[in-house]
Order: sequence, then structure tokens, then C-alpha cells
Amino acid sequence: MLYTAVMNSKTKWYCWSAVAGLATYVLLAFEMNRELDCWAKKDYATMFFFPLGIAVLVSAAINLKVTPPKVKKYTKRMLLGMVAYILGIDLANHIHALPSPYKYLLVLLPILPLIYICFTIIGYITELDEMLRKIYMEAMAFSGIATGFTCFTYLFFRDMGAPEFRAEWAYYMMWAYFLIGKFFSCRRYK
Repeated sequence: MLYTAVMNSKTKWYCWSAVAGLATYVLLAFEMNRELDCWAKKDYATMFFFPLGIAVLVSAAINLKVTPPKVKKYTKRMLLGMVAYILGIDLANHIHALPSPYKYLLVLLPILPLIYICFTIIGYITELDEMLRKIYMEAMAFSGIATGFTCFTYLFFRDMGAPEFRAEWAYYMMWAYFLIGKFFSCRRYK
């Protein structure tokens, strides 16, 4: 209690958003394990990363109050796109049982918000200063190339008996490689 008394209001806000994000993560992890039985299926990547993404969304939404105006604009757009993406996936999963000649068009429900998110990310990067833009572009290039080569190389490991490659692993690898690329790019330009 004494520690929170000496913090400024912005720091308190960040702390409460971190607590809300952590609570969201724990609740979603338990719910995913209950619904999908990830722990018994040894699907640890999904168990770790999916709730993490939603927890980051919750924390980002709470932090909108204290973010700079340019970041706030793009964060709102990202949150709108991610909510539309999640609703599109949920809607596509609940409608697919209906017999219809157009049922395969349901795949567009989550794809259209992802296209919007891509344009939002590109718009944000184009408004950055030249150095940050260069760092982000190098990190994204590294991420794309490294993810592609890793996915292709895994085919050889699969032929040697490794488990079947799951599509969501590529998404998780992409973000991990992006963070690695950003780290090295930031170090080079300091």
C-alpha cells in the first residue's frame, strides 16, 4: 500500500492494466484447458500463446487513456480489427453447420479483419520516424525470411519422424523471430 502511494498516476494505471492482463491470461488459460484439453494433448504452444494474445488486447485497451495520440489512433484501429477477427472466427465456427452452397465464403469473416489489421500496421510504420521505420522493416524482413526457412526445414525433420507441423506454429515463430530481429536491429543502430 505504501508503494502505491508514492507512484504517479500513470504508473498506477500501467500496474492495474498489467494486473488485468495477467488475470485475463490466467482465466483464459484455464478455460482453454477445460474446453480444448490442451494440457492432456500436450499442445503447450496454443495453451501459452492464445491467452497471451487476448491478455495483451485487454491490457492495451486499458492503456489507451495514457498513450500518446498517434499511438492511441493506431491502437484503437488494431483493437477494432482484432475484435472483428475474433468475432469472425466465432461466427464462422457457429455457422458452418448450416447447409449452404456459400458456406465456404465464411472463411472471409476472419480474413477481412486481418487485411484491415495489416493496413493498420503498415500505416503506423509509415508514420514513424526514419530510424524506427528502418528497425521495424529489418525486423519484419528477418521474421518473414526466418519463418519461411524454418517452416521449409521442418519438412525434413517431419520426414525423420518429428510431429506433424501445425499451422499456428508459423504464426508464433513469426512473432518470436520479429522480436529477435528487432532486438538485433535496435542494437545495431544505437
